[in-house]
Amino acid sequence: MRYAEPPVGPRRFQRPVRRILAGELTASKPCSACPQPRLMNIFGNEDCLCLNVFSPKMPGDEKGSPVVFFIHGGNYRTGSAHPYGGKHLVQADTIVVVAQYRLGSLGFITNGRKDASGNAGMFDLHAAMSWVKDYIQFFGGDPTKVIIMGQGSGASAASMLSLSPEDRSSKGVAALSGAPLSPGAVRTSPEKHAEDLAARTNCPSKPVERLALCLRALPVEKIIKADQDSNVDFTTQNFLDEVAGRSGTGARVEGKDDYRALPILVEEMPANSLKKKRQHAPLLTGVTSAETSRAVFGKYSNFLKKQLEEVSDFIKKDIIGGLQTVVTDVEGLILSSLKLDQVQKVFPLGDFYQSYSAIRNQSVQNTISSIDGLTKIVEATGDALFNFPAYQSVKEWATGAPSYLYSFEFVGNLTKGSHFLPGVILAENNEENEDAKKSNIKGPAHGDELAYLFDPLDEDGNSIEKDEISFTDAHVRKSFVGMIAKFAHSLHPLGTKKESKFPDLLPFSKDNDQYIKIDSDISLGQNFRYCQMGLWGNMAERTSGEFCKKLFDGLLKLPTTLLKPVTGNGVVPNLLNNPIDNQAPLVSLVPRQPRPPKNNNTPTVLNIPFRGLQ
Repeated sequence: MRYAEPPVGPRRFQRPVRRILAGELTASKPCSACPQPRLMNIFGNEDCLCLNVFSPKMPGDEKGSPVVFFIHGGNYRTGSAHPYGGKHLVQADTIVVVAQYRLGSLGFITNGRKDASGNAGMFDLHAAMSWVKDYIQFFGGDPTKVIIMGQGSGASAASMLSLSPEDRSSKGVAALSGAPLSPGAVRTSPEKHAEDLAARTNCPSKPVERLALCLRALPVEKIIKADQDSNVDFTTQNFLDEVAGRSGTGARVEGKDDYRALPILVEEMPANSLKKKRQHAPLLTGVTSAETSRAVFGKYSNFLKKQLEEVSDFIKKDIIGGLQTVVTDVEGLILSSLKLDQVQKVFPLGDFYQSYSAIRNQSVQNTISSIDGLTKIVEATGDALFNFPAYQSVKEWATGAPSYLYSFEFVGNLTKGSHFLPGVILAENNEENEDAKKSNIKGPAHGDELAYLFDPLDEDGNSIEKDEISFTDAHVRKSFVGMIAKFAHSLHPLGTKKESKFPDLLPFSKDNDQYIKIDSDISLGQNFRYCQMGLWGNMAERTSGEFCKKLFDGLLKLPTTLLKPVTGNGVVPNLLNNPIDNQAPLVSLVPRQPRPPKNNNTPTVLNIPFRGLQ
């Protein structure tokens, strides 16, 4: 069903014009996806501002059902509502609405000025939410019980919509493999993309009025092709940008509303909104345990293997250094009070990943195979770009509203993420990659959890799933669907104390960091990636504790001048009995400036080479 008028002709790049419903409506087949690249072709149509509704009941029922408003991922460049069937959530008495929004330059181009602020795609989503509030009651829904859910970039968009001054009505946020503090949530230099697009389409870049007139006169295929031509070179920076979801254009900060123009949606960086406690609704966010494995063992695999062979300390200098630059670019996210060189002096992250991987692989060799190197890159990129932002987001969100964290760790046989996220390297199908088969990466990749929540549909709305699935796949699906449905109904992911198997799950706080582990069964974990977060967060009170010392033994020796002022021993009772091998490296908590020793001298760190297993 259309929620806005077609954004064509003079409406291209403009904010959506809402469609008012009246009379009978025929809604029997999906509408076209929004224009986007698909392999070497252009796919979709500009008349695409539609949404799909899946409902367990008809109007007139005594009580309306809660609503899940879902935003698809795709790095703001690809994706549609087509693949997401809502029957599993519907069976849990939950209405599902899946909205489409403009993508790429059509949805997000801007030159940075307030009179051309961009974010048309975000305003599409805002208009779709308004449609839900106005009309969902006619589909058996309760407009006062709407949670926003998204995956990947859609998860970041869902979080930012909830933080926006324009939205105070959503009752909860469910963010899958994306978070308000993800590096790809907002674009920090959108003006450069506008200049590049102008150059690739032979349009004038200034003034903005001439650029808009020129682009409106172009066939849509030329604009999408120009988007597709960006970031085609194989470089380490392009790899990191793609994996981080920062390639091309996307949502941007519009600045504070001066009330002289149309209202704004994204007033400031999400980190600043969280500091001001603008979060008003509970948050449920989480990750898959091998988010970046398909990207590393896919499109960039040969490039990365060549770099590992030819570049000395490639992981330490290029990957870790590049990741820190990517994350530092997000204002307020990490290293806000620390310079990069200061962090490297205190904790050599590059050395950690190299030596830690050697411990895990029971290897004492100074050189590593290309497969081992790719495995380390999966761990490092997953840590920096997904696990840390999720952890940091629940920690910051908890200062203003309840927040919960989960980790999806089950590897099953349902439809993979590539069906739901076409064109996203994090989800591309590399099942036959020999290096991936030989690696010790066994967890689910980005998007692999989606088939446990949605019925995978083709473009005509027909299910592509096999008639029979395994008992374990069905059980995990029931658990995951149940978690989301309970969050929609009660704003608690495991339900009320009376109905929950885990009545002791409390919201995240400085005193409680329980998280939900989703494997062949649901269980509760604690101290999510404890030591590795201490490394990325520069938290000496963690890294100097007995548990973390076991992990770091033979890797680095912390200076006593740094440890003396630290209180607490960092012991984690629930983890001390677990083998190190169960704690794959993951990223950090909010960084804090280490307290200097009393003599105010910067501590000298002894960078001791890895000694191997004794």
